[in-house]
Amino acid sequence: MHIKFHHHRFCYVFLITIITSCNDQDPYVKPPGGVISIEEAKLLDRTYTETRQGILENALGREESRSSWWSVEELEAYIAYAKYQAEEKGMRVKGFRIYQGAYPKNYGDHKRAGSATLFIVPTGTTAKKEGTILINLAPLQGGDDLEIAPLNMGHPRNPPSANY
Repeated sequence: MHIKFHHHRFCYVFLITIITSCNDQDPYVKPPGGVISIEEAKLLDRTYTETRQGILENALGREESRSSWWSVEELEAYIAYAKYQAEEKGMRVKGFRIYQGAYPKNYGDHKRAGSATLFIVPTGTTAKKEGTILINLAPLQGGDDLEIAPLNMGHPRNPPSANY
């Protein structure tokens, strides 16, 4: 009977370990470099609004979307896709660059026509360039834009003028 108690205790400890290891809220995860405070993000957003938003809206004669949103699943799937495509082409993804873009006024999707957008482009190096020393800023900035289909069609925030 004494042995059974230890067996049940082991199973209990094992289950607790499994359950806690599946918890996504690991208190020991440290933020990566580049993470800023919410206050700084609000300052950056406010400064953008004060110095750029009005100029853009006056020039365009309409409200302009200021953000795009992608789900975690969409981003994870795109990262996997970009890495796979890069590997197939002898490239290596080192990061992602986010570009501002705009749809032409005569764009086929009338809801998006004339609107601003953001799209994501993988950056990195070709296997050939990785073996050489290049004296330019590209390696410091995540490499060159790779010839891989960018991710677009993020979901704009409504209303478009909503601040952070």
